[in-house]
Amino acid sequence: MQGGESYAQNIDIYQDVFEIPAIKPATERFEGAVTIASVETYIDRLKKSEYNKVIEALAAYKSEQQLSDWMYYQVVRRTANYLSPKVKNYNDYTLLKWLLMRETGYDVRLAVIDNKLLFYTRSEDEIYDIPYFNLDNRRYVCLNRHDFESIPFATQELLSVPMPRAEHSLASFSYKIAQLPEFTEDNFSNRFLDFSFRGKAYHFNIRVNNALDTLFTNYPVVNYEAYFNIPMSKTTYNTLMPELKHAVADMSRQDGVAYLMEFTRNAFAYESDLDAIGKEQRNAPELTLLRDKSDCDDRVALLYFFIKEIYDLPMVVVQYPSHVLLGVSLDGVKGFEIPYKGRQYIVVDPTPQSVPLKIGEIGKKYKKQAYEIAYAYKP
Repeated sequence: MQGGESYAQNIDIYQDVFEIPAIKPATERFEGAVTIASVETYIDRLKKSEYNKVIEALAAYKSEQQLSDWMYYQVVRRTANYLSPKVKNYNDYTLLKWLLMRETGYDVRLAVIDNKLLFYTRSEDEIYDIPYFNLDNRRYVCLNRHDFESIPFATQELLSVPMPRAEHSLASFSYKIAQLPEFTEDNFSNRFLDFSFRGKAYHFNIRVNNALDTLFTNYPVVNYEAYFNIPMSKTTYNTLMPELKHAVADMSRQDGVAYLMEFTRNAFAYESDLDAIGKEQRNAPELTLLRDKSDCDDRVALLYFFIKEIYDLPMVVVQYPSHVLLGVSLDGVKGFEIPYKGRQYIVVDPTPQSVPLKIGEIGKKYKKQAYEIAYAYKP
């Protein structure tokens, strides 16, 4: 900490700020080689520090704000970075993150490989793009993989740091987000979206939450259920959803779904994740509204959100080897159907194709391709 004096600081990523209590600065930081012995020694030193005041404040803040694990972890990251800046001493910052998460109730662990300090948390969620290890029939996923260009998992042994005995039960970390915290208005900016439906132009002026771009930067690829059901920020929701509901109010259900499909298909530019960032990425519905470009699974997530909020219909996510589309339970609509557990789902594809597809129409190459139902929603 700066200047050798104690002081407090606010972490203001959400509307209700977190105030870091004033504590005496830690006089010693973690230095030297990263080994099991050196990490264990430093852990003992950390547990005797004044960080307990920060831990108590964090636990109270999480409870008061009812933060999901991911949104809480963003506060922990920023708190640790303030108390021990990442750019000055990465290992000390990582050890402090471990302490703050562990002492506020999470089953987190440390491991060492090739003089690198890796930070893991137990998680029971389906996660596809980050390393993990199993210990005592529990899976621990890596929270700081993104900080390293390469990790020699194939050639060197990953050594788990023995953990001190916990004084209370430790929880699994979940990437599921049932609600978003409130955000200050200065996080939002205007975005204009235009598309046409059956010859009529529609214009939307919505407020998008720029804070989410940063908060979800290192969010992993999770299963469809988890990221499809991430809610929107209240401000974004209130500037978009009433307008959409008004637009489809006098339409039949079939026409309303067609309208929402055209909005999702044509209001955004298309770009595959591989072209954009070189790897798979899944956007929460609101991130598709925020970002300039999106691919098929992002659009399916957004259309799913719209249909769920307005009509609350049964839906299935239909996954092909290189494409994703939506199946919607729409009585009386003819077209290509996906059977699933005794119900027929009409295909709805919100991704631009070589020819415009209507509800019930599917690209030729998918008609005989094998697919799987990746997620099913039942109201």
